[in-house]
Amino acid sequence: MKRAFFAWRLLVIGWLLFAVSLTWAQYVRRESFATERQRRLRYQLDDWVSYTTTRQFSSMAVGTNYLYVGTLDGGILRYHLYENYWDYPFTTSNGLPSNTVLQVAYDPETSYLWAVTPGDTAIFLPADQLWIRRSQEGSWNFRFPYPRPVPSEGPSAIQRNRFYPRQFLDRLPALFGNGGYTITGDWQVIDPFLREFTIQGFLKDRWDRIWLAVNGLGVGIGDLFSQRVDFWPMGLSDIYPQALAYDGDDLWIGGIPRGTGRSGIVHWRNADGGWEYFEARYVPNLRSDYVTAVLVEGKRVWFATNLGVAMYDKQKDRWRQFTMGSGLISDTVLDLALFGGYLYVATDQGISRIRLDSLKVQRVKDDRFTLLAFRRLAVSESELWAATDRGIFVLPRHSKGWLFLPSSAPVSDFRATAVATFRHEVWFAAQDGILMLNRATGQWETYPQIALEVPGPYTDIQVNESTVWVATPVGLLKFDRRRKFWRLFTRADGLLDNHCNRLLLDGDYLWIATDTGITQFYWNSPDRID
Repeated sequence: MKRAFFAWRLLVIGWLLFAVSLTWAQYVRRESFATERQRRLRYQLDDWVSYTTTRQFSSMAVGTNYLYVGTLDGGILRYHLYENYWDYPFTTSNGLPSNTVLQVAYDPETSYLWAVTPGDTAIFLPADQLWIRRSQEGSWNFRFPYPRPVPSEGPSAIQRNRFYPRQFLDRLPALFGNGGYTITGDWQVIDPFLREFTIQGFLKDRWDRIWLAVNGLGVGIGDLFSQRVDFWPMGLSDIYPQALAYDGDDLWIGGIPRGTGRSGIVHWRNADGGWEYFEARYVPNLRSDYVTAVLVEGKRVWFATNLGVAMYDKQKDRWRQFTMGSGLISDTVLDLALFGGYLYVATDQGISRIRLDSLKVQRVKDDRFTLLAFRRLAVSESELWAATDRGIFVLPRHSKGWLFLPSSAPVSDFRATAVATFRHEVWFAAQDGILMLNRATGQWETYPQIALEVPGPYTDIQVNESTVWVATPVGLLKFDRRRKFWRLFTRADGLLDNHCNRLLLDGDYLWIATDTGITQFYWNSPDRID
């Protein structure tokens, strides 16, 4: 009898554990889509917009309103021919099978845009604002608009609106670069730092403008009358993006150099859509462009790097470096925060601060902070919060010392990796899940199930009145605060890369820095419920 009772208890416990495991397995919602058509039933064409490096070019094509530039690493660039601006590119986030586009073509008879990629062919249907893929369609009744043979009448004959590969560059007259760029006789472009880039091909549009595709650099725009060319460096530098910050309407982007190509801090100008790069090897007083955080403070922009803190004075166009020699506790800087007239500098061995008026560096002396990594900082109205390897610390505005705050919650705060504040709430990410402290009530809310389904480390949190966003190595995690459920967004939805590093919340939009590039997500679209 006892044996049977014991067996019955084991069976009940087993069923309970099974039920709990099922509950946890369904705790975080995910979406999958069989085809691009199915994905587009949920998302509009520009709900997800991504930018990555665009260093290698394959072809160009002219449509009704746009010039299309096919790249081998950044999808299809688009320039509006009448309004003269660079629109967002077509990438995998919008429906391309791959960001490696071997050939781009436009069919004027059907208005279809074609993209040939290594594993598939796709067509953009303008009426439906939809990319369809040959591999996902039951039948394929479309004919690729192969260009007519290159005319042989005269060595200088150039047809409008067709792309000419490199072997036809000699049909162009001698061209001269503006802004410190030089075009050599063998069709190389030399930049102001004496680096050489190869012109891959060219196109003449209906206004007789000449468009040059320059591998490793970007796009050149000139004309045959003046024979002058302006060059536009395009896309992100060769980095794993780690940091984003708005500067008015401009965007600063920093990251970890990939070790090949052109790295550097990126300044993306909103006024003209231009990409500007600051490479440590060419900029005096910029020791490193290995960036983990960016913070804009009026005329100054601060960068957390692996060799200290870099400051850029925009008015003077001048850089300044702060290191251990200046007084920092360590040169490995992980985050930055403005609080009480100071720039607080979180490092792998403690925390320092820089007076904003005098720019003098002070070390925060506290035995608890010896060799302690401060991962992230966040500021509320009256407090500075720190997520560290030993838990949570807080500095009240008019206090001289930091306070340790034990979580008193089921989720351990050991190795806290991210922190964010919103009104009276402070949200944390730790190795065991997500937790929130309500400062008004002193109560904790915890979400330990997250760690069971979505592995960490969680590297950033952004919060508003309706949503909590978490950057994870396997996607973008969202908590719907009203409906009380979690949702994981991945490449299947429109992310450029599942490995998310940093977030920047901008009203109805969210920027996500991933290992492959940056993605803007229209998270608050009124036409969609996630």
